[in-house]
Amino acid sequence: MGLTHLTDIGHRNLGDDKVDECVKQIMAQGEIDKADGKKPVMTPEFLCEVVRCAAELSKFSIWTLFAYIKKYVHVDII
Repeated sequence: MGLTHLTDIGHRNLGDDKVDECVKQIMAQGEIDKADGKKPVMTPEFLCEVVRCAAELSKFSIWTLFAYIKKYVHVDII
């Protein structure tokens, strides 16, 4: 239930307008971090691609995503 709740929130918050806004924020923060001499683990460009990928995935139903994960993603639970 928690996963469906998180995924539902993501679906609602990944509209095209929100993605563009988020990308602009990430790039602006990247410029600030660069000016401050910070070296991030992930570049702003990579983070933007993650957001864009999440937006593409949000076009699928929650259950389609879960079915894909169950079938194709190996999860080793210790």
